Amino acid sequence: MGLLIGLFLAALTGVYHHVGLRLLDRLTGKDKRQPNVTLMGIFFGLLVLHTSEILGWAYAYSAIHSHGGLGDLSGNFDGSWQDYVYYSGINYITLGYTQIDSSGDLRLVSMMEALLGFMIITWSATFIYSAWQKAFR
Repeated sequence: MGLLIGLFLAALTGVYHHVGLRLLDRLTGKDKRQPNVTLMGIFFGLLVLHTSEILGWAYAYSAIHSHGGLGDLSGNFDGSWQDYVYYSGINYITLGYTQIDSSGDLRLVSMMEALLGFMIITWSATFIYSAWQKAFR
């Protein structure tokens, strides 16, 4: 069940990220006279996009954890929103090495966020690299 939940959340996040990148591409424009403004707009847009994705996964962890029966979070974890955000962020940007341990289906959901985070960060890096090339040619 955890793998299915993780796949669903990853697919949903992938669609959200795609829409976000398309919106950023439209909003930042292609102003060759001010390429630094364009690139900074993309940078800050990506920062907001990635943060919102981490917050979305944190909400999902909170909902799954409160449902019960799908795993547990333990260790340096007190159930606060900050802990869910921290756990999600660490999974998203690294391989989930944190002081919070997961068990049960939550382990598979966490694994999928780690895979997704790597894919999404790579996607964003490619996007900003392409924008850099266009801006300074």
